[in-house]
Amino acid sequence: MYREIQMQKILNNNYLLGVFFFIICVYIWMVCLTLIYPYSTENTQIVLILWIPLQLFYIMVVWSMIRCIISDPGKVPIYWGVLLDDQEQKKRRYCLICHIFKPERCHHCSTCQRCVLNMDHHCPWIGNCVGYQNRKFFILFLLYINLSVLFSIAIASLRVYPIIMDLIFIDWKLLIENKIVIPTLLLEIIIIVFGGVISNFFVFHLDLVSTNKTTIDTLEVRRNGNPTQTPLNVYDIGIKENWLQVMGTNPWLWPFPMFGESGRPKGDGVKWERNQNQLTMTEQNVTHRTQTNQNQRSEMTQPQQRV
Repeated sequence: MYREIQMQKILNNNYLLGVFFFIICVYIWMVCLTLIYPYSTENTQIVLILWIPLQLFYIMVVWSMIRCIISDPGKVPIYWGVLLDDQEQKKRRYCLICHIFKPERCHHCSTCQRCVLNMDHHCPWIGNCVGYQNRKFFILFLLYINLSVLFSIAIASLRVYPIIMDLIFIDWKLLIENKIVIPTLLLEIIIIVFGGVISNFFVFHLDLVSTNKTTIDTLEVRRNGNPTQTPLNVYDIGIKENWLQVMGTNPWLWPFPMFGESGRPKGDGVKWERNQNQLTMTEQNVTHRTQTNQNQRSEMTQPQQRV
């Protein structure tokens, strides 16, 4: 049912169709300018060798992207929260739109009109939320895009190098006379610029997974916390455990956008293991902040009492 709804969204999502169009265009552009109609046959053997892993990375990009699109990011279990004892917790974590109790780290997506377990963010480029059940696919999507960009830059550079040498030492008029020159140079520039942007985005998400944070967690800290202090994260239980919660418990399945019975993410997306040291420090900070606020209020009321 969820996949059928997602397929309907795909046809109406211009961002998603644009991503598919961009991937297809760059692939065709690469094939034409580096294999079929290269400017020079120099380094052809190296180019052909590099194309083998690049083809595999393209396949993994498409596979990972499809899994990101059609996979449910994480649904709140039915009747979860009914047995909660703390009435204040119920009020604080109750979604007035979905009419369900939200577990910790669960957020409501206004675009998808639903609550998502361990929601990282809503990505318009895949037309879906990134959450507990499909975050692995999103990380792999970014990984294989970066690997594809890296090999594409290497292949394009091998084709651009003879062009640069000819422009410098032979005749710069080749830019006008040879119709392959400008498209090849433009392809190299586009790939490099795109690679610079997507690599920074990938590094950002690697840091989030390693520290067991989400994009929403980071935004909330920036909005509510002190930017000059390093925020404490009670969910950071070590790099290995953090990655097991995202990529699954079977490391042999990590490179593939699938889980299988032996490789599901550690935990259930509802209850989260906490770092007791970080939790204690967080409680101490909250207590200290509360006492500080009370002292400030008492100091403000003292002059009024004297008058």
